[in-house]
Amino acid sequence: MSDERPRVLVVDEDPLALELYRRELEIDYAVTVTLSVEETRRFLQEMAFDVVILEPASNEDEGWNLLKEIFSLVAPPAVILCSVEDERKAGLSQGAQVFLVKPVLPAMLHTTVQQVLAVRSNLSNRRAEPNP
Repeated sequence: MSDERPRVLVVDEDPLALELYRRELEIDYAVTVTLSVEETRRFLQEMAFDVVILEPASNEDEGWNLLKEIFSLVAPPAVILCSVEDERKAGLSQGAQVFLVKPVLPAMLHTTVQQVLAVRSNLSNRRAEPNP
């Protein structure tokens, strides 16, 4: 039996944050968590994700390079950046849909993922509708 729920990938160096986010998000989503940018690259090659939640300062700011790689994918997922530093302008200018400043409550992250997926779904539905 396959899991048809939207797939969410969470990347952060903080194991506690990963566990909190995983517990909250797995209520509605198929969640994969990782501490490593390298492991993230492998996951992105192996499976498609609907949303990536990324701490761009991960692994000595390697997360910023990862963000560029995500948007070079054929079908890039939505991206939510969570950072201790408010680098909102940099993150949003690189294509992230949302930027949250840590600490991010797990319930707030869950609501944000729902909103991002709803917007993407509405955009996809509009593109699929025939023009009169």
